[in-house]
Amino acid sequence: MLTFPQHWWLILALRVLSSTGKVQSWHPAKGKGWQELAEVPPWKPHTGSIAVALADGSMLLTAGQAGEHGGATFDCFNCSNQVWHLKGITDASSTTWTDLSADVPWASRWGHSAVALKDDTVWMMFGCCEPNRPTVMFRDIWTYNPTTGSPWTRINADPPFEGIQAAAVAVQGSDIWVTGGWSQSRGTLSLVSMLNTETRSWTTKSKNGDVPWPRRADHAAAISPDGTWLLIFGGQHEEGGGAHWTWLQDSWRVPLRDAIPSKWEQLGDLAGARSSLSCMVLPTGWVITLGGSWTPETELLEVPQTDVEGMKEHHKKTPFKTYNDVLALDLAGGATTWKEIETEAPWLARDDAAATVSADDTVVIFGGGRVYGGGSYLQDVWKLDKVTQKYGLHATTSKASTEL
Repeated sequence: MLTFPQHWWLILALRVLSSTGKVQSWHPAKGKGWQELAEVPPWKPHTGSIAVALADGSMLLTAGQAGEHGGATFDCFNCSNQVWHLKGITDASSTTWTDLSADVPWASRWGHSAVALKDDTVWMMFGCCEPNRPTVMFRDIWTYNPTTGSPWTRINADPPFEGIQAAAVAVQGSDIWVTGGWSQSRGTLSLVSMLNTETRSWTTKSKNGDVPWPRRADHAAAISPDGTWLLIFGGQHEEGGGAHWTWLQDSWRVPLRDAIPSKWEQLGDLAGARSSLSCMVLPTGWVITLGGSWTPETELLEVPQTDVEGMKEHHKKTPFKTYNDVLALDLAGGATTWKEIETEAPWLARDDAAATVSADDTVVIFGGGRVYGGGSYLQDVWKLDKVTQKYGLHATTSKASTEL
């Protein structure tokens, strides 16, 4: 019979061997309490992945891009269809990676969207680009549930619009809300649509151009936990067939119940225009955003996007700023202004990082980029435990919500 110490070590060894990676540890805390994963993660340096949190506190990291894209013809150099599962995030003795990429049936991509429902069903959709067709974006929709063992399955629920990338999505109950995005045929968009995951049916809440906010892509969207508000903020807007680009710092909300186009209300601006920023909603109703990038107020493209080398040269000479601040908005509390809760976090400023918040109140950031047009991709992972307490983002009462 095994003694207790022997049995304990056997269990630990089996747990480590069942994973594709070794047990990870975290560096001591910095700043507000941020900790960096001490070991290099098993995935390549990359940008544009999407992270989703599962009910047990673990997280999935999906797809992304590891090669220089340059912005030309919306190409997808070294795009990925990898899926990684990070477990034991709050416990340094059991933090492990598992590679779930085997038999993934969907094509490699970035600029996609993904959310997890309460039952851990992951819904992934859209992105760039179809294999060997760099100007054709995906409109496919897939589901997966690592908790129940349900494999990746393509859903027969084509959206009421063409293939898109860089849309912002948010989930409320069984409904997935899709806002904006980039269309190869129409440019940046301002459409708002909703997919009911139970009926697999779409509802168009507002057509492109119906809402008062500028068309945009690479922005963020959130829904308050009580289902009162839909929020969008940041991103980038284009005119002239993609020749003129403007980075945005505005924020807008609308009562979610009907999402009537005329009911959108502009809120206070972000602390600086930015796109490719993260978005996380806490159970207390606060929205957190971090990272992102900025270029001059209006970027002018003087070469066609079919000119790969010309696009790369354009990006090299264009000023490009990345952020490492953390902002918060009390969405459920009816606040109309953002609060800067950390001016300079200890992690490197970055663009298009994957980030999400776990069920046990831990924010995790994965990778991202630092150079316009691709390059200097990061391979680090940072976490901040007890986010609500450390940032003081407790629930407040909203008079505005009770009056809707």
